[in-house]
Amino acid sequence: MKPDRYDAIGIAEVSFFANAVYILDEMVKSSDVQFLKAEKRLGGRLVTLIVGGSTAEVTTAIERAKRAGETMDKNPLKMGITISNPHPEILKFVQ
Repeated sequence: MKPDRYDAIGIAEVSFFANAVYILDEMVKSSDVQFLKAEKRLGGRLVTLIVGGSTAEVTTAIERAKRAGETMDKNPLKMGITISNPHPEILKFVQ
């Protein structure tokens, strides 16, 4: 069961499914965040990853995603953001 509340959520948009799996692995290994959801679009060519946790941990996870993307061919990370203190309606949307 997932908590109703997180101090922050992190959203990463990644090109291609395999790249998304790698970046998600880096995110959850580098920080104490919970994987909330993944959405695949365009046949897996664009994957949105969502994690939740404390603001510091989510920020660390997003920064790690950015660094991981920079080490990969054609940086597959298209966007990485942290949303602090997300409104409860946002959590309904992403869970």
